[in-house]
Amino acid sequence: MKTKVGLFNRLTATAVALFVLTVCAFADGETTEVFFSGTSNSSAGDFVVQTTNDMFQFQGRDYEVYRVYYDDPEMNMKIAVNMEGKCTSFVAFNGEFMFFYNCNKHGFGVRKVMFSNPWVKDGFDAQQFHDQSVLMKERKVEKKAAVGLIASYVPQMKG
Repeated sequence: MKTKVGLFNRLTATAVALFVLTVCAFADGETTEVFFSGTSNSSAGDFVVQTTNDMFQFQGRDYEVYRVYYDDPEMNMKIAVNMEGKCTSFVAFNGEFMFFYNCNKHGFGVRKVMFSNPWVKDGFDAQQFHDQSVLMKERKVEKKAAVGLIASYVPQMKG
């Protein structure tokens, strides 16, 4: 009888420990909400943009980060946003690429591209990059509009 009670106590303690660890693992305090949703008009399908508590730092500037989830999870990415200055800047990135967006005298669009290796570059269409150098003629773009444009157009660059 004593071994049955000891075994029961150990199983109960193990179950409680697993429950507490699971709750702690998922209670990181990060609640995300839908910031924007739309369609990419590409094979990536529809997308949802969610807010995060993450920060991205580039060239001494802090960017807030949004996560973009597509129907095709291979295209999932993050968009970093910096709203300081006359012209806001945005960086769309995942482990394979970084696309830098900002405005100039011609308007808002993609300005620079960096790839993790030369083979990744072969999967993207250079003509689409050129076509997306001006997504809007306006030099000042609202954050929500810019994030929506970037999320819509980045998948079209994938060839």
